[in-house]
Amino acid sequence: MTPDNRKLAVGLGAIMLAVFAIVGSNVAANHEPKPHNVPVGIAGQPRVVRAAANAIRRRAPGAFEIHEYASLDAARAAVLHRKIYGALRPEPTPLVLVATAASPAVSRLLQQASAAAEKRTGQRVAVRDLVPLPSSDSTGATAFSAVLSLIIAGIFGSTLIFVLARERPAHVRVAAMFTLGIGAGLITALVTNVVVGAFSQNFLGVWGIASLYVLAMGLPIIAFQLMVGLAGTAIGALMFLVIGNSASGGSSAPELLPGFWRAVSQLLPPGAATTAMRDVAYFHGHGTTHALVVLALWAVLGAALAITVDWVRGRGALAPARQPTGSGAS
Repeated sequence: MTPDNRKLAVGLGAIMLAVFAIVGSNVAANHEPKPHNVPVGIAGQPRVVRAAANAIRRRAPGAFEIHEYASLDAARAAVLHRKIYGALRPEPTPLVLVATAASPAVSRLLQQASAAAEKRTGQRVAVRDLVPLPSSDSTGATAFSAVLSLIIAGIFGSTLIFVLARERPAHVRVAAMFTLGIGAGLITALVTNVVVGAFSQNFLGVWGIASLYVLAMGLPIIAFQLMVGLAGTAIGALMFLVIGNSASGGSSAPELLPGFWRAVSQLLPPGAATTAMRDVAYFHGHGTTHALVVLALWAVLGAALAITVDWVRGRGALAPARQPTGSGAS
């Protein structure tokens, strides 16, 4: 085999390995969504709440994390503040509160459970959707679509900065990434809120989340590139595209993912950004604290690591010049 053919074969093999990793991770994470400690509430008198909670735990062990509320108003506030996905009031007439905008998949799950309970008991169970999805985002896919698109922007953007500014100091690369992040975030908000009109409110919030998300990916990749060169891009792609995208819960919810992906879902930028985008668009920013902290930590630590690596390398390059050239002959 000629050297050129060998390079071609290696390149094709690398692409097929990447396809295996991306497809395998996505399918393994999302092929069979099941509830794992989905936070839901039960409202009513303590005796009634305990009885309903015990019945749910017996029928679906480990599926739900049950929160108890003294009144329906308290449960409703918890749903709107993104502490729980939905709530049940067993008496006097059964009522289930859902919020489809938080997760259509979890909303369907709760409504299916309500239908099963209605069939089993013969008592009608009313369902009230507190935050339905608008017709402009009828499937709730906008947030996940934006996040997936920005993963590509973060990976290719940081790679372009590496290629065009590889001889420049780290602070120049970081500044370029900040510029890209702010610009990409603005474009995302313009598309989602103005051009397409999928989101009807909180333009500035969407802009801020999108920008912080791009920085949370791009700045760590720049640090990886400073440490290991272009291979740093592959590290970022593995973390944010292969694992992070699959674990984001964008097509369902983090609590419906299997073990590993569920554990890392809200610790990686794609999962945190998907949650924050939904909460900003439909819940007035309630529930975004954890996601914002995660995104900010990735961005800040990425920038700090990039500047530190560059500074250490600069000192290492200067060290030989500072060494004495040797004394003269005695």
